Amino acid sequence: MPGHDTGALVLAATPPILSGGLDLSAALGSAEARASGDGEYFRFDLGGGRYLNLVRLSGADAGGPLSIVIPIDTDGLDRADAVQRLFSRLLRRRVPDDRRLTRQQRRRARHMLQAVDGRMNGATYREIAGVIYGQARIADEPWKTSALRDAVMDLVKDAFSMIEGGYLSLLRRRRRK
Repeated sequence: MPGHDTGALVLAATPPILSGGLDLSAALGSAEARASGDGEYFRFDLGGGRYLNLVRLSGADAGGPLSIVIPIDTDGLDRADAVQRLFSRLLRRRVPDDRRLTRQQRRRARHMLQAVDGRMNGATYREIAGVIYGQARIADEPWKTSALRDAVMDLVKDAFSMIEGGYLSLLRRRRRK
């Protein structure tokens, strides 16, 4: 959903006033598009296991020139980054990384998923810590006062918050406060 995923792009028919350049729309493909009332939803492969979610609005000809709709709002920079990734791929250039999450945030999100998956399948906090941090690290100190115990409990708590809707914050660019 483009309303939640600011990395998703909305495609519309190009107004005649903007035509003139070499049209790249045919390269988008949409063989596996899923139709809805809004239009057709499909993915565009950026390579390296990355992709963009695209929506071609109803009324936009799949074979005709397309434009990208970017609302003038606080999510504009997120969408502009997605546009840059799309055009880089279409023009066979290096596709820049998606900067919405830092490497540390991606690692923590992965650990949160591991922790909550383990907890929902009956694993103890100690067992989860052993998988995430390694058995040797948890054996080095008493478990009841271990910082790793607190870390695992926080991972599980934060993962449950994500499950309850907090994951939407992952889809937006980090903003300065």
